[in-house]
Amino acid sequence: MSRGSSGDGYRRGRDVERERDDPSVSGVYRPILPVIWGIGAVLFLVVGWFDLRGALAVVLVTHLFFAGLIRADIKSLRRQGVDWGHSRHLWFGAAFTLPFVALAYYWYSGRVVRRANESRGVGDADDADDGRGASDDRPARST
Repeated sequence: MSRGSSGDGYRRGRDVERERDDPSVSGVYRPILPVIWGIGAVLFLVVGWFDLRGALAVVLVTHLFFAGLIRADIKSLRRQGVDWGHSRHLWFGAAFTLPFVALAYYWYSGRVVRRANESRGVGDADDADDGRGASDDRPARST
C-alpha cells in the first residue's frame, strides 16, 4: 500500500496535493496600471504647464480610469478564487482621490497574487517562463 492511499480506494496526502491541477492566479489589468500612471503623469505635467483646469481634468479622468481598472482587476481575481474581504472597497474608493493609490494597489495586488499562488502550490504567472507551476518536480528545459 502506498503512502498516499488507503485500503478504501481513496487517495490521500501529499500525492494528491502534488497532482492537484490548480491554475495560477494572475491579475488581468494589473500590468496596465503603471503604464497608465506614467502616461497620466506626463499628460498632467504637459497640460499643467499651459492650463491648470486642464491638469485637473487629466487627474479626474485618470483617477476614474484607475478606479475602473482596479475594480475590474479585483473582480477578475475574485473570480479566480482570491478572497479580498472588505478592503476591496477601500482600494476602489481611494483610486478616485489619491494619486499614488494605483501604484500602491499594483504593489499590494502583486503580493496577494504571489501569496495565492504559493498557497495553491503553483508558480507566479508573471514569472513563469514555460507555463509550468513551481510544484513540478521535473527540471526545467534548457534552450
